[in-house]
Amino acid sequence: MRRTSGDGGQTGVWKLGLVLALIAGSRSSAVAQMPGAPVLQNVWATPGAVGAFNFGGGSDGEVYAAAASWAPASSRFALSGGFGARRITSIGSRSVYGVRLAIPFGGGPTSAVGFAAFVGVGGSTTGKAAVPDSAQSTSEVPLGAAIGWRKALGSTHGISVYASPSYVLLSGGSKKSGLVRGAVGADVGITPALGLTLGVEFGQTRGRAVGGPSGTSYGVGLAYAFGRR
Repeated sequence: MRRTSGDGGQTGVWKLGLVLALIAGSRSSAVAQMPGAPVLQNVWATPGAVGAFNFGGGSDGEVYAAAASWAPASSRFALSGGFGARRITSIGSRSVYGVRLAIPFGGGPTSAVGFAAFVGVGGSTTGKAAVPDSAQSTSEVPLGAAIGWRKALGSTHGISVYASPSYVLLSGGSKKSGLVRGAVGADVGITPALGLTLGVEFGQTRGRAVGGPSGTSYGVGLAYAFGRR
């Protein structure tokens, strides 16, 4: 985008920042902290409300969930939450839920690189334990940071990629432990309102019978930013 002097230059910068914010880094899946789903966290926030459908999978099983997020006009933070169902390999099915708070910092409205910090809490419940010491309830509390890069592709499309390492405190069964996990993801702007998220998480593991994660997981999300055309 060509910049001009005076007020025209300021307008050009503002428009470029708006394009980047809407299409390259902020219409990502409305992430929430749910057991069984990878901890994917972008570093930009969409002002307003975003709804999403998320799918996660791996050796531990699958999770299907609906999620939503909201950020103020200033985009100083983003709050997301979700609820869904999870099938755990060799154990059974249960409901899962979670919320996450992310705070972007660093970079400017037109910056290609950004950073964020985040914290979440999620859990799942089930009935009678399927195997000895299996998790009748499981909670996850991740604390982490994220770094991301974004690029506008024309005037209505864009892509952002990011990494989000975290320390995850888990409970379940009779055991509690903390794991260091990492995730990489990408958000692709399909239209000014519709975005696609793809990502994978890996790192330290824990037996799935006491709450996992016991291996690598992946996630796919389709998000819609309300009010964007």
